[in-house]
Amino acid sequence: MSNVYLERDWLPLDNAGKIYPSATSKKSPAVFRLLAVMRSPVRLSALQQASEALLRRCPYFQVHLRRGLFWYYLQRSHYMPRVHLLHLPALEVLPAAEKTEHLFRILARERIIAVDFSHILTDGSGGLRFLRSLLAEYLRLCGVKIGDTGDLLDPREKPDPDEAEDGHRKHFDRNGPGPKSYAAAYHISDRPPYSGCFRTLTGRMPVSLLLDISRAKGVTITEYLSALYMYCLAQLYEADIRGGVVPDCSVVRLEVPVNMRRFFPSPTMRNFSLYVSPETDMRLGPYSFEEILRRVHHRMQIEVERRELGRQITRNVGAELMPVIRITPLFVKDIFLGWLYRRLSDRIYSGVLSNLGRVEIPKEMEEHIESFEMVLPPSQMMKKCCSVVSFKDELSVTISSLVEGRELERVFFTTIAGQGVPVKVMEY
Repeated sequence: MSNVYLERDWLPLDNAGKIYPSATSKKSPAVFRLLAVMRSPVRLSALQQASEALLRRCPYFQVHLRRGLFWYYLQRSHYMPRVHLLHLPALEVLPAAEKTEHLFRILARERIIAVDFSHILTDGSGGLRFLRSLLAEYLRLCGVKIGDTGDLLDPREKPDPDEAEDGHRKHFDRNGPGPKSYAAAYHISDRPPYSGCFRTLTGRMPVSLLLDISRAKGVTITEYLSALYMYCLAQLYEADIRGGVVPDCSVVRLEVPVNMRRFFPSPTMRNFSLYVSPETDMRLGPYSFEEILRRVHHRMQIEVERRELGRQITRNVGAELMPVIRITPLFVKDIFLGWLYRRLSDRIYSGVLSNLGRVEIPKEMEEHIESFEMVLPPSQMMKKCCSVVSFKDELSVTISSLVEGRELERVFFTTIAGQGVPVKVMEY
């Protein structure tokens, strides 16, 4: 991307971000939270200074959402957001319609520093890089000397326009084939409470022990946890059948986001992730965990690949560039994109498991940070979702739930503990 963006006051939404303004609601906020638990109480004045310094380095984040005739767009804002008081675990829709509201929110409470991000703005990888950079600047202001900062954003550097590029558009292959379509999937039968509030259960465990178990089975940690989550969903499906409840759909399908920067080099801080979709059809009979693990492993080995993932880019960007779509007024797009989001996300998936991977920070920072967590809000249809992040030798698995039932969480964490991995569970 040229420096043209840095010289103007607006920015088009990236391809992935275009669908969220039409799909966002109080019941589906399209927001995720990343948080760090510090080893000492947070100094709010230093955190405010750090956020203002970092935003000058990241002008593509200092924006608010505006309506155009055909598309939403991002308008540069000169207002510096204030640090908010953190309330656990609620994630609220960011008020994107407000002219002065940013699409992220920095929060703090006692020893916790958190950032809520709208998916209109960025994905998990972009959000994590922002949080790591914010923590680095905060600790500098608190007197911590930090040497090699790696890929962290330095507020003393000039903004990099390539960080605002649309990775999907950049790597779009007009002649490539699109991906296959999916039928509807099974959903947990429990009904969410009227309030729509959700609770989280976080399990912390040693990464090294879980890695040994995964390697012994010839799979990655993401494949192991994805298979375990699918196994738990399959157990709920079987329980419905035994209880006389006949689910509308028999396919248990999981959405597993993939960081596209691994396959298509891009420094973008915006949305650049897609997903793979391991599944099993419960009409074929009950599955053991080992059977589901084999299916997930082979499916992900095939799908987590540059060409297969590129098919999704071809479909998504190709649809955006269709002349009839481009000239359709925004109020019509709002209706269509809201319907499309429900059809391509909640309806076809039984659940979501997002693994951000290992958090890398300079050694000088490690002694000041206890842990990292990621929180995803569950949708009204899927009702539960799972997020994973690791730091040093600790893996944090957070399951968010809209329903009272805890059977999925019980099976998930007791299965891991049964493999000899100690699990410390905390509820919010």
